Amino acid sequence: MGRRVRGRFGISVMFMTFIAVSILSLVFMTYYFYLTRQNLSASEAERLYAEAAQERLEVILDRRAKEVIVNNVGGIGVTIKYLVGLDRSGGTAVIGDVDETIIPVGGSKTLRLDASLLSREIYVMTERGNLFRAVPGGFQFELEAQPPSISLGKGGAAVVTLKLKAALLETPEQGAILIVGDPDGCVMATTTTRTHITGITSETARIVAGRTIRIATIYSFKDPIETITYVADPMALTVVTSVSALYTTEAVMRANEWVRTPSPLTTSLNTRVRTTMTIPVTISAQALDYWDASSCFIWFKVLNATSGSKLAEAGVRVTATR
Repeated sequence: MGRRVRGRFGISVMFMTFIAVSILSLVFMTYYFYLTRQNLSASEAERLYAEAAQERLEVILDRRAKEVIVNNVGGIGVTIKYLVGLDRSGGTAVIGDVDETIIPVGGSKTLRLDASLLSREIYVMTERGNLFRAVPGGFQFELEAQPPSISLGKGGAAVVTLKLKAALLETPEQGAILIVGDPDGCVMATTTTRTHITGITSETARIVAGRTIRIATIYSFKDPIETITYVADPMALTVVTSVSALYTTEAVMRANEWVRTPSPLTTSLNTRVRTTMTIPVTISAQALDYWDASSCFIWFKVLNATSGSKLAEAGVRVTATR
């Protein structure tokens, strides 16, 4: 088993070495043909080597759009010759021709990708033989709030402007953006008193009726038949004569958010784009039955509406005025 593992490792190394040699050979041949076509002397060749050293490309990969964006950020114009796709795990490489594309200094070109390149590590090769790797563009967000501070009276309101700068260097999978304001720390407190009943007392009295004796005579056709004597025993009754309550007064701390939470805002960025958006937002204060000097921050956050991840944030200082 050990020999078989070493054998596989040796084949893998040999295969990757073959690919590396192939790519380097392509680089050498590209540059050789370039020099041959120019029919240059040694001094001119040195100049071309110096020119090659000035090449610098920023290559942004947008797999969903099946494109690479090539920005010339170097000090010399560049001609693109090939797109190279490398599969390190499988040990293979794909080399595709590109229609001759010249990019001046500061210029940019978008190149379509063949389906065979999409799952690979992608490089751009120039006519001078330089290789530049394509990297995913990603996203950049900046949020600014103007003015950075406001003052609010009881029940008052003010408008701030949010400036969102977004640079989507590749096509997003989900482009929904959520902007929320969080006044969680904007709390105003006061001390007041509260009186409540802690107990009830009462007094009662017992009333007892006197004993009575009565005689009753039974008649039949106006003639008495029988006389009955009956006795009514005393009756006792307990009644409440007075009730009183016990009251306690204590100090109570009240705390309320004095800034209303702004309504969430939504927008969508579904394509590769660089843009700046200005969004007015109204910030309003509660009309509390008490008011005091206070200061806090509202933090506005730009969130990915799908994952909830934070992309940018900016704070506004809010001061309560009488």
